[in-house]
Amino acid sequence: MTELSEDPAARAERYIAMLEAAFRKAKLRNAESVVHAANVDRVSDSIQRYLRDARHYLDDGRGTTALASVAYAEGLLDALIFLELA
Repeated sequence: MTELSEDPAARAERYIAMLEAAFRKAKLRNAESVVHAANVDRVSDSIQRYLRDARHYLDDGRGTTALASVAYAEGLLDALIFLELA
């Protein structure tokens, strides 16, 4: 596994490129759909793990990685809120 750069601009460039590629491949659903509670629980668990990781990285002096982790957690929480699941 390669060590991620702690340079914020380098990390942002990498994450932007990865997200742009992932979004191009994503197939958004046009119809209403059912969300299973187990999937909401999985997202909630991911939020909690990203928050724990963020605290760990911050305590370890890896502020850029901590910021990335907390941003992931915030994005997942926002998604649940936008979907009226939180």
